[in-house]
Formats: sequence, C-alpha cells, structure tokens
Amino acid sequence: MTSKRWLKIIFSLLSVIICTVSLFNYIVDPYGLYKNNFLPNKPKDYEYMRLVKLLKLEELKPNSIVIGTSRAEIAIDPAHKYFKKPSYNLANAGLSLYEAKYYLEEAIKQENLNNVLLVLDWRMFNDVMKKIPDFETYFANRNIYKYLFNFDVLQDSIFTIENQDMKSFYNSNGVMTEEYMRALININGGHYNIMKIEEKKYYKNISSNNIYKDTGMSSFEDFRTILELCYRNKINLDIVFGPSHIRQWEAFDYYKNIETWYKWKKDVVLFVEKIADEQEKTPYRIMDFSIYHELTAETVPTNPKEKMKYHWEASHYKKELGDIVLDRLLNISPYKDFGVELNIQNIDNHIQNLREDRVKFIDTEAYRKEVFISKP
Repeated sequence: MTSKRWLKIIFSLLSVIICTVSLFNYIVDPYGLYKNNFLPNKPKDYEYMRLVKLLKLEELKPNSIVIGTSRAEIAIDPAHKYFKKPSYNLANAGLSLYEAKYYLEEAIKQENLNNVLLVLDWRMFNDVMKKIPDFETYFANRNIYKYLFNFDVLQDSIFTIENQDMKSFYNSNGVMTEEYMRALININGGHYNIMKIEEKKYYKNISSNNIYKDTGMSSFEDFRTILELCYRNKINLDIVFGPSHIRQWEAFDYYKNIETWYKWKKDVVLFVEKIADEQEKTPYRIMDFSIYHELTAETVPTNPKEKMKYHWEASHYKKELGDIVLDRLLNISPYKDFGVELNIQNIDNHIQNLREDRVKFIDTEAYRKEVFISKP
C-alpha cells in the first residue's frame, strides 16, 4: 500500500474521530452551551459556569443583576422584590473585580440594565485576577464551538449521560442550589467541622494591600472602572459587605490582622466618595452587614445532625439571611439594627463600634486555640 493511501486512511480516520467526538459533545451538551436540551440535567455545567452565565446574560437581558463571589451566588435571590425583573445572579465562585468589570460591561451592552447589587468581599480585591486563563475570550471573539472537539468535554459528556439522576448545581436564575451545600455540609461532618476546616486555610494564601496575588496589579483600578461605568450609564448601584459569620473575621485576624479588614472597609468608602466627587454625583449607597449581630453570631452546633438557620459555614450564608439583607435594603425588615449605611462621616465611628462589639461577641484567644492550635 502506498504512503499516499496510508495518509488518506489516517486523515479519514481522524476526520471520523473529530466529527464523532464533536457531534457527541454537541448532542449531550454537558454545560448547556448549545441549548439543544437533548438531556435535561447538566451535573457538570459548573465547570464552565463563567461562560454559562455570560450566555444566560445575553439571552435574558436583565434589568437587575447581582455581582459577587460564591457568597452572593449562594444567598442572594434575584427573585426577591428588591430586584426589578428580569433579574439574574451573575455572581461566580472566586470572582475578582477584574472579572466583575467584564460582566458589568457585557450586561450594559444588553441595553436593559438599570440596577446592580455589588456584594463585596476581601477576596475580590486580593485573590487571583482571573480564574480562567483565557477568560477574556468569553467576551471577545467568543466561539462556543471550540469546546466540541475536546476530550475533557467528552469525559464530562459521558459523565452527564451516566448521571442523569443528578441535577445541575445551579438554578435557572443563577443561584447555586441548596442541595449542593447540604451535601457539602454532610460530607464534612456538619457545620462545625467544615467551619474549622475552612477557617484554618481560608486567608492563608491570598495577598494583601488590594493587589491581585497572581499579577500584583491594583484591584482598585478595576473597582474604579465599575463605579465609572455605573455612573456613565445611569445605573442604580448598591454596594454591600455580606453577612458572613463572625468566626470568619477571626480567621482573617489570624492571617492578616483584623485592623487590615477595617482599613479595607474604610478604603472602599473613601474610594466611592472620591469617584462620586470626580463624577459630580451622589456617592452610591454602601451597607455593611459584616457586623457583630445576633444574626452573624449564630450558634454553631457541634452535633453534625443539627442545622444552622442562617449560615452554611463561616464564609457562606444562606438565602434566609440573604433575604434579610435585601429586606433591609428596602427598609422593610424587622431587624432595623442589622446593617449600617456607611459614608465618609461615620466610617471611623463605625470601625470603633466594630472593635468594641468584637470583644462582646467572641473570645479571640479561645477561638485561636480551637481552630489553629488544637490537633486535628
């Protein structure tokens, strides 16, 4: 047999393989990118949730969006009456301000955006700049079909077929399902155990001084862009610090010093005021829910069978608490003392109140012994 004939056979086989794998991945559509709905359940869609949510954004063209990390993704319900409809939760696990900037720009391009809830936390300013190396390609020259001939996608397609009894970890409105969090708590032996596991490492490997740990670039420059975009496009923006459990701030203190956290809050307030002054606009509202309060100091059960009402673990809070936050933003919550509106006039007094309340609510020495000194 001649070499030319061998080459034709090889190329023919490669073509068959490429077409077969691509067609198989298209039909199964493990991430829901192609909307063929041949298989209803997509248990692997979380693998490309940053892209999935972008496509949903373009499809829905929301009036209101939520932007934040997994804390907001789990707890902030876009169906709440705080949001004007259509609304969508655009938060993503580990989202940085750099990534948030791209989502906001894309949402504005849909020409229907009027309202944004930005749920800020420290990691958005001090973790990696982007979780996906080619993140920018999701927004420029996007080609969703490049994932068809991909053997990792093929594995996920097979997994999807074999596990049709498993549903997506996400609801259609962008919120992560409670089933996922319940399973996570159960696997780790209850709320108390997972809290100790997570707190021991949560802030260990991130940077400080509001720079991305992978690039060393200032995250406040991306924050500036977000604020300026909202002002230029006449968007109503609310900024909140979310109601994580007070144990979370003790973990922060261990690695970063809690005064760094207080300073970060003040930096955010001063920066929002600065940009508003530059734009000759009223500063956007900032509400602090990461305070010492009965809701954020919820008792943590040591019995793995007991369930917390408002928190999954120290970092992530439940929809029940997220709803209270949204109610407070509407000024309809019975918890009138939960959440403090911050501005340049009261930020120093607020920080002093946090210092004083901390001593009343938690024993730092006992906490450190429990989490960082006690044997596993």
